[in-house]
Amino acid sequence: MTTIRISATKARNNFFDLLNQVALGTQVIIERDKKEVAIISPKPKTDWAGLIKASKAAHGILKGLSVEEIAPLRKKGAWGNFGNWDKDLKLDTKK
Repeated sequence: MTTIRISATKARNNFFDLLNQVALGTQVIIERDKKEVAIISPKPKTDWAGLIKASKAAHGILKGLSVEEIAPLRKKGAWGNFGNWDKDLKLDTKK
């Protein structure tokens, strides 16, 4: 991947030309007062084949678990007392 350095002012004035260069694979480093302040780089390609392979490898990994084990708050009646745990708690508010 090629890389170019450009001032912030020049980047602002030529923004759409820079986007075209980035789309073709060039990385752009934008500088202000000789310091790097931003990098515009091409969007990485998605590895669809690797994603499908990982998805197939993970298929069935949670097969033996019930919904209650995975998400206890989905259990029937779990929300009934939610928020009432501190009901009988006595707090000393005097200072």
